Amino acid sequence: VSRARLTGTVLTLNEERNIEFCLRSLYAWCDEIIVIDMKSDDRTQELARRYTDLVMEHERIVDFGLARQLGFDQATGDWILSIDADEVVTPQLAGWIRDFVDSDPAYELALIPRANVFLGRWLRSTPWWPGKPRLFRKGAMGATTDLHRPIVPSSPVRVAKLPRRPEISLWHFTRLSLEDIMSKSNHYTTIEARHALASGEADPKPHQLFWRSFREIVVYVAKRGYRDGLGGLAYALDRAYYRFLLQAKRWDIP
Repeated sequence: VSRARLTGTVLTLNEERNIEFCLRSLYAWCDEIIVIDMKSDDRTQELARRYTDLVMEHERIVDFGLARQLGFDQATGDWILSIDADEVVTPQLAGWIRDFVDSDPAYELALIPRANVFLGRWLRSTPWWPGKPRLFRKGAMGATTDLHRPIVPSSPVRVAKLPRRPEISLWHFTRLSLEDIMSKSNHYTTIEARHALASGEADPKPHQLFWRSFREIVVYVAKRGYRDGLGGLAYALDRAYYRFLLQAKRWDIP
């Protein structure tokens, strides 16, 4: 079987803290790396050019997920691996991906599990541990404005699923401080609230502000999030506050 060509794409905005860790994890085994940068104010582009000549600028847009499509369109690989700058591919996962694409599999998409490091701790008891649609044949997937489903099939696809093992997972280093938590929650809830208003959703009912937040606490208990210690509790409270803030902004944004 001939060797498949593989393109790694990375979307960035002011990621000088993370970008080298991410690109180092791709450099040795991807045939092509494309960085789509939304006009960073820091050294992101400078650092990225140490690993690839394909650093492309995209306008800084609120619906930032759409910027991924530039990388998908410009990729020359048979397969595309789409990751974020705060994610790292383990050597074991890199080996699995390389073997998978080179075998000419009967699939268009592979769901890759993601291990999330929250406040410096890997959270094992949260809904953040399913597979993510990150590895696909070129043309099989497209970018969207949906924060929770940023990449969706362009047509029906056959799906391969990796086992949920940490050594063959993407490692996601998210929300590394309380300040980071507050900043991201505020930013992302504004985006989601504006999408909801644009789609014609009505103002939230009073019970929605309570119930959607309370549901996150129910999930925390059901999944025994207390096993993750203070990090697990902080995650649950962050999710509850996120749901409250999202519903409240639907009412507050004019």
